[in-house]
Amino acid sequence: MKEIKIFGRGGQGAVMASQILATAAFLEGYWAQTFPQFGAERRGAPVIAYIRLDREPIPIRSKVYSPDVVIVMDFNLFKMVNPLAGLKPDGVALLNYPHDSGLPLELENQPDHFFTIDASRIAHQIYGKTTIPITNIIILGAYCAAQPDVSLESIYKVLPDFFEKDKLDLNMKAAQIGYNSVRGAS
Repeated sequence: MKEIKIFGRGGQGAVMASQILATAAFLEGYWAQTFPQFGAERRGAPVIAYIRLDREPIPIRSKVYSPDVVIVMDFNLFKMVNPLAGLKPDGVALLNYPHDSGLPLELENQPDHFFTIDASRIAHQIYGKTTIPITNIIILGAYCAAQPDVSLESIYKVLPDFFEKDKLDLNMKAAQIGYNSVRGAS
């Protein structure tokens, strides 16, 4: 079983990203489970979305405590919590972090396998400047490049279920740019 945690802020689309990823995984033959955790429902508040993927039915119905993958949609969340806490020793982190800023201190000794993408910058270019960049679809494209379990094609198949035609092309472009822009650090 693969367990994933997505850390984001309200308005970035962490919950929608988890739903799209779980649906795309289902199309590829996985059993999938996803659910969110958040406090006061307001834009900018911390949000965690949990995802489980397996080739067998998933009997577990709890939070993910030791994820295989951690996705951080807003790097500023490290100021409040350590999103990498509990990450399995061979786990993977996908971080929204500028490539040209050098390795942040928070990552110096962990994890061994991590990927970065400047999803906020890309979101501003694609969707326009917003207070809280909508990074979810960009992050999903990056996830598909970093992890072999869900293909970008499956994400494309699912996007029409979440977006009207006027926003669909833009979000397909965002996924492709995310796929092409992720960088691995190991």
